[in-house]
Amino acid sequence: MNYTIHRANERGIAEHGWLHSRFSFSFSEYHNCDRMGFGVLRVINDDVVEPQSGFGMHPHRDMEIVTIVLKGSIEHTDSLGHHGFTNAGEIQMMSAGMGIEHSERNPSADEPLELFQIWIFPNVHNLPPHYEQKDFRDVSMLGVWGLLVSGDGRDGSMKIAQDANIKMTRLSAGMEIGCGEIASGYGRLLLVIEGEVQIGEAILSRRDELQTLDTDNFVIHALIESHIILFEVPMTR
Repeated sequence: MNYTIHRANERGIAEHGWLHSRFSFSFSEYHNCDRMGFGVLRVINDDVVEPQSGFGMHPHRDMEIVTIVLKGSIEHTDSLGHHGFTNAGEIQMMSAGMGIEHSERNPSADEPLELFQIWIFPNVHNLPPHYEQKDFRDVSMLGVWGLLVSGDGRDGSMKIAQDANIKMTRLSAGMEIGCGEIASGYGRLLLVIEGEVQIGEAILSRRDELQTLDTDNFVIHALIESHIILFEVPMTR
């Protein structure tokens, strides 16, 4: 199996006092010409937002934006009239389409907000903008892949305008899970949210990332209790 590993300490960093960000790919002030995305996957931002802080209203266009809340709650307001809260274990998806504005903030008085914000290029431009959120807290992911996002909305996943999948699993120490085969022209990016796993000879720890274009199945072995996210994406836009 051919793969590339990016360690957690190799990511881009931004510190704004109220916002602590780690970037898998070039974003904002962080620019690395070798890290401009992975196929249609453009952004994986690992953010911690301090209490009573957040992003004011700002625009997006022609991007599928997925926010996975790991800890705390995020307050969302957008130009379509939506206003609500997404809690840990829930996911929000915003298809920016022909244009949308939104704000995001941590409404808590004392608890930091931890989240992943993911941007994926759509396969159709100028769609009507769309927003939704879904609760995945009752979806069992222990030792199996839970499908969070897909291009067709199958198995209760959130549908985006791209033939891409986002999956998640939790493994107890000693558990193994296969990643299956994938079609030619697609790549896989695996990120260890928490824990430590082994893939072949490679050991990946918290926030380490593996990228591969191999289409064959590979197996993840959990060395300790682990939480993992997997992206399956087209490599051409």
